[in-house]
Amino acid sequence: MSLFSKPAATNSIFGNQSSGASSSQSQPSQTSSTSNIFGNLGSQQPSQPAQSNPFSILGSSQPQQAKPAHSAPFSNLATSQPQQTSSLFGAAKPATSATTAAPAPSIFSSQAPQQQQDQAGQNAQQQPPPPRLSQPAYFESLLEKGRKRTRDADGAPNLGELPGLQLGLSDIARRVREIGGVGAQSPADRAADSKAYYLLAASGVNPGNTRRDLDAFKVQPGVSTSDLQLPLEWDPDTDRYMDQMQQQSTLKMIAEGIDRAHQNFDAYLDENIDINWEAQRKKIYEHFGLAARGGNRSQAASQPLSPRAEGSFGRSTRRGRTLKGDQPTQVPFGRSIFGQSSLQKSVIGTPNAGHKSASLFTDVEDQSGQSTVSENRFSREKQSKFAQKIQALNRARLQEKPYPIFHELRNVQAPFQLGDAYQAVVEIVQEQPQPDNAVQAPVPKQRQFLNDYLDETPNSAKQVEIRKRILNGSRRSLEKQFFETVESLVSRNAREANLGGVPTPLNKIRAYIRVRDARRDLKPEELELQKIDESEPMWAVVYFLLRCGLVKDAADYVKNNGQIFRAVERNFTAYMSSYANDKERRLPRNLQDRINSEYQQKSRMAPENSLDPYKMACYKIIGRCELTKRTIEHINQSSNDWLWLQFCLAREVNRVEEVAGDVFGLEEIREAVSEIGQRHYQKGQEGLGGYATYFHLLVLAGMFEQAISFLYPYSYIAAVHFAIGLCYYGLLRVSGLVDAESDLMTHNTKELPQISFGRMLGYYTRDFRTSNLNAAVDYLVLICLNIDLPGAAGKAQASLCHEALRELILESREFAQLLGDIRNDGTRLKGTIEQRLNLIGLSDQEMFLKTVTVQAASVADDNGRTTDAVLLYHLAEDYDNVIAIVNRALSDSLATDLSEPEQKLTPLKPRSTATDAQPMQQEHPSDQNSSFSLTTVSDPSTLARNMISLYESRPLYLQRIRPLNRSTCGLLLTLHTIRTHLTSSPPNYSAALSAIANTSLLPLSARGSIPEIRAAANAVNALPQLVARNLGNLVMWAIMSVGGERRRLKGGFVDQGREEVREELRGVGKDLMTFAGLVRYRLERGVWEAVVRAGGDVGGY
Repeated sequence: MSLFSKPAATNSIFGNQSSGASSSQSQPSQTSSTSNIFGNLGSQQPSQPAQSNPFSILGSSQPQQAKPAHSAPFSNLATSQPQQTSSLFGAAKPATSATTAAPAPSIFSSQAPQQQQDQAGQNAQQQPPPPRLSQPAYFESLLEKGRKRTRDADGAPNLGELPGLQLGLSDIARRVREIGGVGAQSPADRAADSKAYYLLAASGVNPGNTRRDLDAFKVQPGVSTSDLQLPLEWDPDTDRYMDQMQQQSTLKMIAEGIDRAHQNFDAYLDENIDINWEAQRKKIYEHFGLAARGGNRSQAASQPLSPRAEGSFGRSTRRGRTLKGDQPTQVPFGRSIFGQSSLQKSVIGTPNAGHKSASLFTDVEDQSGQSTVSENRFSREKQSKFAQKIQALNRARLQEKPYPIFHELRNVQAPFQLGDAYQAVVEIVQEQPQPDNAVQAPVPKQRQFLNDYLDETPNSAKQVEIRKRILNGSRRSLEKQFFETVESLVSRNAREANLGGVPTPLNKIRAYIRVRDARRDLKPEELELQKIDESEPMWAVVYFLLRCGLVKDAADYVKNNGQIFRAVERNFTAYMSSYANDKERRLPRNLQDRINSEYQQKSRMAPENSLDPYKMACYKIIGRCELTKRTIEHINQSSNDWLWLQFCLAREVNRVEEVAGDVFGLEEIREAVSEIGQRHYQKGQEGLGGYATYFHLLVLAGMFEQAISFLYPYSYIAAVHFAIGLCYYGLLRVSGLVDAESDLMTHNTKELPQISFGRMLGYYTRDFRTSNLNAAVDYLVLICLNIDLPGAAGKAQASLCHEALRELILESREFAQLLGDIRNDGTRLKGTIEQRLNLIGLSDQEMFLKTVTVQAASVADDNGRTTDAVLLYHLAEDYDNVIAIVNRALSDSLATDLSEPEQKLTPLKPRSTATDAQPMQQEHPSDQNSSFSLTTVSDPSTLARNMISLYESRPLYLQRIRPLNRSTCGLLLTLHTIRTHLTSSPPNYSAALSAIANTSLLPLSARGSIPEIRAAANAVNALPQLVARNLGNLVMWAIMSVGGERRRLKGGFVDQGREEVREELRGVGKDLMTFAGLVRYRLERGVWEAVVRAGGDVGGY
């Protein structure tokens, strides 16, 4: 195949600029269609069918016949005449072909591609090829035309109107520059822009991306009232002019509505959204340890942001609003009080018909199983008993008296091992069962151990003191528990015990040993115990006395038998005496070294089965020997015996000064308990003895937060009340608002566990707050036990408590019972919450009204509960807002059609006859049932009359109501009276007309006077919005009254006076029609048409 037999169109980055045909038409060659980005802009060149020359635009022209069958975006940029080949560097070479090329379709061409190809084909067939010498002159003329077209296009703005066939490369380049926005710039401007681009690029800014981002912010132009203008010229077509007027009025009303909506939304944001980004930044820094904890967060939160106060998390965008934290009497506990709740989840949850609440925490799995009917009844009874104890606790707190909460709660708790856990805490805090009669030991007070327990420094004096208290208390509880076991075993086995004589503790221990010996579980059979008089094992007596915590009795026993003990062990008497007399149960260093040496010598050098195991146990306990091995061999021990040995060996000492081998304290016990839990008490495994055993271990080790978290899935009722007792004494670390959104137990920045105490109490009230509202209040009040936490944590807990109470108020809608009620004389009755003001951190009534009542009223108003909002605002002494809400409800009621029933309000729940089983504060007996009649009001007009009559009878109340609201209320009540006359059976039209005339809103007495009618129409603009919205209904009612009265007069006997009255009513109807025509654009949709239809019936036209 010849290279030139079938020339193919070239593929180049700019395509074929021009195409030609061979001089011989008898042997036409075919070209393959190409598709490139710029169409046929390349030069003519014979090409192989499957090859493409990337430099074809730089080559010379070859004869070629082209029949382009492709379409490219810029394919029609070649003219229909023979053209010169354009080089990449701007040099023009004359084409060697004598024929013209058919142009490809172009997006700039105004002609169809097929027509262009046909014309090109006809020209190629009809015209012979011109002489070769005339081609340069021809192309020079083409260049001159192109330059002239360029000069014309520079001065003429209609370049886009030129046909696509007349656009060359220079035209395309200029068009691209104009589209890019640089075509109209001068060289100086482009140079300046280049410098700016370089400067921005050097600063790390991408000018192109930035410009696209800025162009993306296309602000939609809103409707402005300044753009709404009346027609400039008078249109003789009245209908069209009125249509234009109506359109302008409608657009103006829409624009005003949009502006009002923007203003209301901005006001709502300013009122309810209160974000202090600086405080949030500091809080995040403190969380990650980048700033000192508890610094000036509260001060930063209470001060307005400065214009330059910007953190890494942004700047507050609130407009013109500053925090009022510098006024502590106004904003005492954070922003969730004087605004919408800042919490994303509810504090108290939704009411629950069952008795399970564990599923509300994401880190808690319910392990209690499916409950039966009897279990549910048992749980309800237990909850009722617990609620009585909690109410007694709050009464004692109001009276500032101590309350033995763990003793009281233990009496209700049924499981025995949970009772042991209660006893352990009783010993730790040394709680007395009857604190009023306690003389020997000091009575623990509320939150007594808070500072010591919350101290996060491990080796501080406070932490050492609280760990000592936990160690000693847990050891005492185990010792007392064992002594009770001894007494129980002796009493059940009286014959083997052979107690006899005086039942002293020593004699009871001897009897216990005899019972154990009779059962053959006192020692292994191969061992022999050292005895006194061949009957009493002396070392066993000492060991069990120590096991029962009778250290003084053990020392007296050794002293009384000193000769025998010295004969066996010469130094043991000194060891025992020093151990019993030391307050911390520690031996001096010389005795400690001596007893350790003796213990090591006996344990290593003594023959097997020759040592008394109780003797070695006494040495280990008194001398804390071989702490790496904290077990006793050859003695039957229970889990409690092993625990007691750990607490007996543990001491809280200065770890820097102490010998490394003698260091064993509460932290090591906690590690051992945690290891036991990981092995035997994982989720879904109850381990040996059930969940109560491990809960007892955690309480003994002082791991109170872990204990609550572990017990909650199994028995959340017990976990909640145990946590209440711990929190009462300050032995529970509680989490903040953000940390406690969904988890029961979280960890702070120092990895210390903390419990979501507030939400746990709130979720617990789900079971009974519907039936026992006062008990729910008593539980939620306990959240404020943590109000004394340092820094912002205490304020956050108070805010959480107030939020929970607010949710309870809005959910139950028992406003009369919770917040108080109104007596017939207008004075207030205290509710359940107000009786507990001192327990929720509110010292006076004014603060209570601001923090709880006002916010509850605002939410009730937003939810459309009118009667609730009226009562709450009245209790908050915001009487002007009461009238405003009443006016709005009354206006909504009047807006309904006469054929429809009048809107009714949801009546308020009545006040309970007994606000409390044992009220916090005694009220007058007649006050509980003496309540204002808001509880049964469902008619807006009745509610309005009740409230306005109440305020009018008290000048002090009336002075706090704006005159506009009072006059509006009067007008609306009059309109309601008119509606009542028209809806009565039969309608009282004359009374309705008289009431309408009393309002002075309609020109009923104009008698055709246009100025009076126009004055009445102009007065509509000054009407309150709530009255103006019912103006259309009032006009309809007036026309209906006129028509009805005229029909009534027409139906009777003929009388001249009746005819005069009918004629006068006809004039009134005309005046009303004229008035309606003047205010037609202020009326609601459809009112004008109804007025026109009714006007014909009354003779208005």
